[in-house]
Amino acid sequence: MAILTASLAACLAVASASSAQAQTVPDFDRIAPTTADWLGAIRRLPAPVGPSAARDFGEERVVVASEGAAVVGWDALGQALSQAAVVYVGEQHDQALHHALQLEVLKEVHGRAGRVTVGFEMVDRTQQKVLDDYAAGLLAEAEFALWWQKAWGFPFELYRPLFVYAKENGLPLKALNAPSSVIRNIARQGLASLSPEERRLLPARVDPIAEPRYLAYVKKTINGHGQLDPAREARMLEAMAAWNETMGQSVVDILADGAGPVVVIAGMGHMLYGAGIGESVARRSQARQVGVLPYPLDDSSRPLPELLKELQDPASEDISLADYFRLLPR
Repeated sequence: MAILTASLAACLAVASASSAQAQTVPDFDRIAPTTADWLGAIRRLPAPVGPSAARDFGEERVVVASEGAAVVGWDALGQALSQAAVVYVGEQHDQALHHALQLEVLKEVHGRAGRVTVGFEMVDRTQQKVLDDYAAGLLAEAEFALWWQKAWGFPFELYRPLFVYAKENGLPLKALNAPSSVIRNIARQGLASLSPEERRLLPARVDPIAEPRYLAYVKKTINGHGQLDPAREARMLEAMAAWNETMGQSVVDILADGAGPVVVIAGMGHMLYGAGIGESVARRSQARQVGVLPYPLDDSSRPLPELLKELQDPASEDISLADYFRLLPR
């Protein structure tokens, strides 16, 4: 059974009161930062970037592969990325350095493949036109930023470097998610309760979570404030499955259109153990997938030797959470 590390648990939040649980579906990787958290994250933002500028993490970019917990060179990661049709780069939503890593990986995939589509958990498929209008210059950045803040909730400034790079390089931007209202309705009353109109917003096939470690992780998350009754837990699991299955189908649709490779920008909770979105894609496609996470998984700050020791500890399950880890030492 999966063990939630303290760093991963810090990225998660669930509805805390039983009355709230009856009305809301938790975001499995969203946190609720304070104003001070926002300001701190914004101060740590990299400068806006263009096609020739990159966020510099330092001369040595330390990457650890899950296979053998081995330290590998950045070029080894780049080679793995170049062989993948789908690349996942996870985040804790309010962490500027996590988004900087996403840009670093996006630039690497783009540089090696010459093309790439960027898929966003943060946008649902009914909102695709907003992304299209922004990419085409029909929607000013200031307008897009206001829309983003309202639709997603986390500051646009955290994601801006990704959008600047994509727009300046003509990279397609794709919405991956299901509307949050549909996911909430599944959590309240179950998948079978959806109206025909709502059901059409999801894939025809919505399979339950199968990967046992990921299933244990999701169960522990949704029961974080007390064990739910079995029916309620089943609906919550159905909601999470629908969430990931929709994003998985969206990724497969992009690949079917010949628009790959795809770099998926999403919360860590949708890609741990190669499951979540990845499990959904694997049901529908033979596409090679690679997952990259920042380490540490939260906003804590520790020296490189300490991070390596934690990640390579045989007693820790962290190393199994992704294929590669980009270390972000103090």
